[in-house]
Amino acid sequence: MFKKNLLPIILIFLIFSTPLYARDLSIDDAVTEAVKKSSQVLSKVLEVEDATIDENTKYSALYPSLGVSATAYRANDVTSALYTNYLYVSPTLSASFAFNPAMLTSLQTTSLSLENKVISAEKAKSEIALQIKKMYYGIVVQESALEFQKENIEYMQHTLENTEAAFENGDIPELNVLQLRSQISSQKAAYEQSVTSIASQKRTLAFLIGLDDITEDLTLTDTLPAIFDDDLSTYTVKKALDASYDLRSSRISRQILDVNKKALKQSIYMPSISLSVSYNPTWYVDNGTVNYYYDGGSMSATVAFDITNMLVGSSSQTSLKKLDLSYEQLDLGNESITDNIILQFNTNMEAAKNAKRQIELSTESLQLSKQTFELTSLSYENGYTSFSDLQSVQLSVSNAQLSLLQSQYSYVSALLDLEDQCSQ
Repeated sequence: MFKKNLLPIILIFLIFSTPLYARDLSIDDAVTEAVKKSSQVLSKVLEVEDATIDENTKYSALYPSLGVSATAYRANDVTSALYTNYLYVSPTLSASFAFNPAMLTSLQTTSLSLENKVISAEKAKSEIALQIKKMYYGIVVQESALEFQKENIEYMQHTLENTEAAFENGDIPELNVLQLRSQISSQKAAYEQSVTSIASQKRTLAFLIGLDDITEDLTLTDTLPAIFDDDLSTYTVKKALDASYDLRSSRISRQILDVNKKALKQSIYMPSISLSVSYNPTWYVDNGTVNYYYDGGSMSATVAFDITNMLVGSSSQTSLKKLDLSYEQLDLGNESITDNIILQFNTNMEAAKNAKRQIELSTESLQLSKQTFELTSLSYENGYTSFSDLQSVQLSVSNAQLSLLQSQYSYVSALLDLEDQCSQ
């Protein structure tokens, strides 16, 4: 009775503890979601929005200063025969404007700063996309390797049955059976570790693409490319240099230095103009009647040179010298960036070429291993080959499959690096 009641309980537990469905995830969807939800990318996007506001409102720096105020006061008038006490109301309207050509020149930095922020955001998106693609394909490779492990265990299990039958018939010693059981146990342990590792990496992938439930089962729908005959000559150092986010940003930085230097010289050697206008009428109240009192105001225009900034050793002259040092530092930084790009490009290119060669060698090795395994299996069934020889050949097949898979991943990884370097 207990067993009859226990079975439905177990079935219900398995139903509710097993995910109802696995989410299909393509590599394009993974990249899109990761870029959309990356905190690093979102931070860069906010910086772009902030720089866009500065660009759209940059001419507000040229607005004149406008002001309005009003004063009410009471004053005694003792000049007449009768003592009077008047309430005076005096509003003031004022406007002032100061201009130097450097102000207009400096406005050019806002658009350059915006462009720099856009480049920085593009770089962040590119880095996230590359990271996700490599992780995605890495999991795909491990899942394929897992299938090889599973097939190997199933084959060893089948071999164990034949080996146990041979032992019972007295054809082989018990040691062969024990050795095979030990190997199967080790293979199962390795298989379970691989399953755990893949599950952990899928949770990391789910976290990076922003899933609410990172334990949700994921089914990766894309596989590694089946053809590896890409023309690597399409990737060149020139393309890598032209597409470099760092060099593009450095060029913008140089333009900002040019603008700042021009603006600083204009502020030193060109006059500043100041205009000021004010209007100050006054009324007084006498027995409820508003009377006009007087009309005040002023207007002025000033042209000024700051002689101090023209002197050697002044703060402005010192700033000019520091700007020249900034140019030198920027040039040194460009040289370092260029050298790193060329070095990384050559490294990626060599990695791709070596991986292509390894794919060819691994493919040949796998074909030979399979042929050898077929012949050895036939020989083993006829009693001409030992069990250890058969296991050795089977291991060679598994190693050749894994080697080919790893070579394919190495090629894809190097190709992703090249595409990331050479595409804008």
